[in-house]
Amino acid sequence: MNNLPLVLLAAAAALCSCTPETELADINGYAFKRNTNFTPNDAVNAGSWDAPAGITGQHLIVVDTNLQKANYYIGGHLVGTSTISSGKAGHGTPQGTFHVLAKDADHKSSTYGSIVDGAGNTLVAEYTQGQPIPAGGHYKGAEMTNALQLTNTGVWMHEGIVTSAPESHGCIRLPKKMAKIFFDNTSVGDTVIIK
Repeated sequence: MNNLPLVLLAAAAALCSCTPETELADINGYAFKRNTNFTPNDAVNAGSWDAPAGITGQHLIVVDTNLQKANYYIGGHLVGTSTISSGKAGHGTPQGTFHVLAKDADHKSSTYGSIVDGAGNTLVAEYTQGQPIPAGGHYKGAEMTNALQLTNTGVWMHEGIVTSAPESHGCIRLPKKMAKIFFDNTSVGDTVIIK
């Protein structure tokens, strides 16, 4: 197991052509490949999953907030990667080792969302709990589909708008396709390392 990080980095280096548009990074021994030519539209769809049938072992997600990437490992093998958007300035994503506390396929934010009227018309597009609510309006939490809870302070990994830049209020956003794959393959208690 001690040689695993070097093996992963070497395998990633062998798979990448390392043109000027591609860089390799090593985060605690976990290899990341970064395409520096992403447009926001490309980034929304960026991700891959290739888990061999029958693969077993510990499920681990390693998030690099600097590269705006998440890698998914099963039994020490890299099986998936996704572009992310983590916390923006003033709302940074916490770093460290976390364990998935809960899963919620249809989670709604209890802090961020909008104010709508009885007919569903938006009165306030970007609302944060604690702000005044206009007469006739009620709170509608932002959708956080396929959500994995990482902290008791409201940080989740979930589907959202992804631009491969820090955009969230601290959560880790994944493109729709990758959020569903990560959600389906992750159990409560699995480890998530955020750097």
